[in-house]
Amino acid sequence: MSDKTLFKKVFKQVLKEVTPDKLIEQQCFLQKNILTIKDNLYDLSLYKNIYLLGSGKAVIPMAKAMGEILKSKLSKTVIVGAYPHKEKSRNYEYIQSSHPLPTEKSIKAARRLKNLLQSFDKDDFFIYLLSGGTSAMLELPEDQITLDEFQKATAFMLKSGMAIEDINSVRKHISCVKGGKLADYTKAKGAVLVLSDVIGDDLHSIGSAPLYFDTSTYIDALQVLKRHKILEKMPSSIKTFLKDGSLGYHKETPKIENKNITHHIMGSNDIVLQKAQNILQTHGIKATIIKEKISGDAFSVAKKLIEFSLSHNNKNQCYLFGGEPTVVVKGQGKGGRNQHLCLSFLSLLKPEQHLTFLSAATDGIDGNSTAAGAVIDEKSLKIAKDKKLNICDYLENFGSNSYFTKTGELIVTGATNNNLLDIAILNHK
Repeated sequence: MSDKTLFKKVFKQVLKEVTPDKLIEQQCFLQKNILTIKDNLYDLSLYKNIYLLGSGKAVIPMAKAMGEILKSKLSKTVIVGAYPHKEKSRNYEYIQSSHPLPTEKSIKAARRLKNLLQSFDKDDFFIYLLSGGTSAMLELPEDQITLDEFQKATAFMLKSGMAIEDINSVRKHISCVKGGKLADYTKAKGAVLVLSDVIGDDLHSIGSAPLYFDTSTYIDALQVLKRHKILEKMPSSIKTFLKDGSLGYHKETPKIENKNITHHIMGSNDIVLQKAQNILQTHGIKATIIKEKISGDAFSVAKKLIEFSLSHNNKNQCYLFGGEPTVVVKGQGKGGRNQHLCLSFLSLLKPEQHLTFLSAATDGIDGNSTAAGAVIDEKSLKIAKDKKLNICDYLENFGSNSYFTKTGELIVTGATNNNLLDIAILNHK
């Protein structure tokens, strides 16, 4: 088995073993009326009604697992996801929303959860299942901002190469349900179970933190847009709203944690890397996890990885990286950050460097493509030559998906109902 084939197999096995439902089942237990979430105990007998809410790419399997744990104790389940889901019952409501751009579906979902939380009393308890993708699936723009304007702003930011923390600092300040604002609508107590899709598992950033307090300000949001040179591209209503907010004309996002609501990280990129390490070792391959996370421009990341390989050239030694690179999209091509990273790596690779490199997204959907990522080695250079493919042309046009479709080096898994950032595997033969 070639290293390329092995790495594909390892990635797909990781996806099967680190699933949202398994993460819930391994860390949540119910004994009589006592619900254990990690090391925290909740006495459900203290509450009149128990509700299960949630949003994100992983919400369906998370809700299934938590529903099995709580069973008849649940008064109602209302969840928001990105994928088709047919399960229906009297006390179960699923709202299919949108990603990566918010739509009317996102507004419908946000209003439903907002109204539901407003209806809860002090003696009610809710469990909220939060995962990546929530920022788009759950949206309610401030009154002065239309959905079309919000969509345009989101599209500009996603294409700009901005880090997710920067994007969220803007989204939180033009939304009625982000940056802890959703938590302000309810009197009930709650627990938020989180699958992290951000580097460092920062609760301020995951899903734009609908139920967690915010540390960014209107001034921060303006500075981020200026730094990335897209403030002037923003719709006028958004520029005006942010500027007025920076002058104190709008209420700031909540700056203090809501004491009625606790957050628990149930899954993260580190768990993915640990599982990959274990699987590789069962194949007799020593694997080392690199603690520093991948971030920043994908081409710059590729250069660093090539440099890393030159100083870490032990044969049969794998290195595992996690994180999420960014891409400033300028062309009209099809692809994603992982495929762009692999193509960038290939453009810098020399035939005498016997390297294999994989990069893929745990949600199974990389950028605007249907692939999760790609896997390459030095033989990929010969494939390019034989097929007369100009790697640099595809890079410049951001057409990594088209390129790897032609070379047969894509990793295709379909949507995984999960989202724990990306994984990269690098080794010397």
